[in-house]
Amino acid sequence: MFFFENYEQSILKLPIKETYDKEDLMTDEFMYEKDNKLEVYWAPFESINRDAKVIMLGITPGWTQMQLAYNYVRKNIGGEKTDVLLCNAKREASFGGLIRKNLIDMLDGIELNKHLNINSCAELYGEKNHLLHSASALRYPVFINRKNYTGSSPSMLKHHVLLQMIHELLVPELSEVKEAVIIPAGKAVSEVVRRLTEEGQIRNQTILYNFPHPSGANGHRKKQYEENKGYFKEMLNTHFS
Repeated sequence: MFFFENYEQSILKLPIKETYDKEDLMTDEFMYEKDNKLEVYWAPFESINRDAKVIMLGITPGWTQMQLAYNYVRKNIGGEKTDVLLCNAKREASFGGLIRKNLIDMLDGIELNKHLNINSCAELYGEKNHLLHSASALRYPVFINRKNYTGSSPSMLKHHVLLQMIHELLVPELSEVKEAVIIPAGKAVSEVVRRLTEEGQIRNQTILYNFPHPSGANGHRKKQYEENKGYFKEMLNTHFS
């Protein structure tokens, strides 16, 4: 289910800027869903890489990722075919900012790069992007009181708007990349994936549960990573053997 065409004219009306403010993008034109303090905005994260070997699954695009994606699309709309435009926008924005360095270090640390025959997982965000499908449990950016939703309050599995997004957007998306390893970033995403697997809605064979969210704000990240590093390596060895 894709909605890019519904928002194309609104994107063209945006000014071309180096960075956008929330007042530019968190508007009625781009509103996807609203429930009291919870707001969901459409953003160009609709590209699906069906041949990917790895799915990196976040919670939801945050404000940084949202504005990076819009920035790319606004500057390149009309100059690239829609599928290429959306693919490049997602590559530009996914786990964008400082969080990407942490993620790359963690993925290289469990030797995912070796299984993919690349020097570093940094290449997944460059010339080897075809090996990666970046996704979120909640495809479109979710905000609570106009601040990034962090995955816990409310629970993704208990709030009707969020649960509906998971079933209507995430489940069909993952079914198109079913041979890939799923790496759910953080506890909340692991819980979503585990529930969907138990319900038989996800059939991917290899899932690295409890992979820490790479955010620098995650104080337990390094400890949790070291505790599970051996398990992650073993899972990858089995999958790629």
